[in-house]
Amino acid sequence: MTLVIIGANPTVARAAETLPGDLVHVQLPGAPALDPDVTDKRRVFTTDFREPAAFRAFTDEVLAPLRPAAVVSLTEPGLEPAAAAAERLGVTGVAPAVVRATRDKLEMRRVLEREAPHLNPAFAPGDDPEAVARLFARHERVVAKPVDGFGSMAVRLLDTAAGLPAELATRATLLEQYAEGREFSVEALSSDGRHTVVGIAEKGTTGGFVEVSHMMPPPSLDEAGRRLVERAVGEMLDALGLGDGPSHTEVKVDGDKVTVIESHNRLGGDGIADLVRLTTGVDWRRAALGWPVGAGLGAGEATAPAAATVFLTAPPGRVTHIADRPRLTHGTVTDWDVSVRPGDEVAPLRSSHDRLGMAVLTAAGPDACVAAVAELTALPIVTTTPAG
Repeated sequence: MTLVIIGANPTVARAAETLPGDLVHVQLPGAPALDPDVTDKRRVFTTDFREPAAFRAFTDEVLAPLRPAAVVSLTEPGLEPAAAAAERLGVTGVAPAVVRATRDKLEMRRVLEREAPHLNPAFAPGDDPEAVARLFARHERVVAKPVDGFGSMAVRLLDTAAGLPAELATRATLLEQYAEGREFSVEALSSDGRHTVVGIAEKGTTGGFVEVSHMMPPPSLDEAGRRLVERAVGEMLDALGLGDGPSHTEVKVDGDKVTVIESHNRLGGDGIADLVRLTTGVDWRRAALGWPVGAGLGAGEATAPAAATVFLTAPPGRVTHIADRPRLTHGTVTDWDVSVRPGDEVAPLRSSHDRLGMAVLTAAGPDACVAAVAELTALPIVTTTPAG
């Protein structure tokens, strides 16, 4: 049994090594090299799978003779190519229409409007002046986001009194009522239409929507709230037709109301897979890849009652100092990565690409995790001086 994996990074490729059967990796030109242990044992091909015509030819000429059982991807640019290749080969994969409904935020809103309207905020496409006018008239705060965006890129909170900027009045922009409440990321694995939630992380964000922390289990979500979230995510996945494979769904909870923000047919980024492993024992990367070959969720052992990822930030300017990995009072830093050096320029925090590094920490419970995140966030890890 051969599994084709589109666009794996080295961490994902290592997780795939424990799966049964043969593996075939399809990588972009110039992608980070996979570990030698992976490339020595598995077939690795290079092609630009973002070019539809060229990738169709590659699928016919290279992948078809290998007679794969399934085609999967866990990277955003690889989701639609993987679905298209699976359909073209007649093998297991997620249907292209389902993937498109998760990647096109306006299409997802329209699907939910038909199938599960209680999970939707009010919304309008940027190129529909009448719908935009109604949205602005009825709601004090409106969020503008790219229809095909991810990673918090170009998400803006608009002042309804000022109206819609002309550059956003296009089909490429989705406008939504600002959803109140706390925000959570939900990881689920589906099989034959049955959805199993493997982890829920509570998100910390800036005023500009950039994610700066994830805590698992979610400190502010009790058992009743968890059931509410799980039910809402299941309804959304049913509405979209995502009956098999992994999903990462972002929701907001305000009282007993759950609003779906977005969803993807992949696992979440930002180290969320590591939080799942630490707090549940599930190797989430392996499970998210191996569902077509019967990998299931596995039965590992949790090693921490609570865990979090925390992202390093600093004011814009030039980096003058970087502190060492700290010792925390309320938790333990288990992984530490700073991506800038003294002399580097720090840009304003507009998307996840502007963050300066990440730490993973563990704690004795949710309350201690909250305290450890606050403790680490308050430390001046990266010091800058204003440019000029």
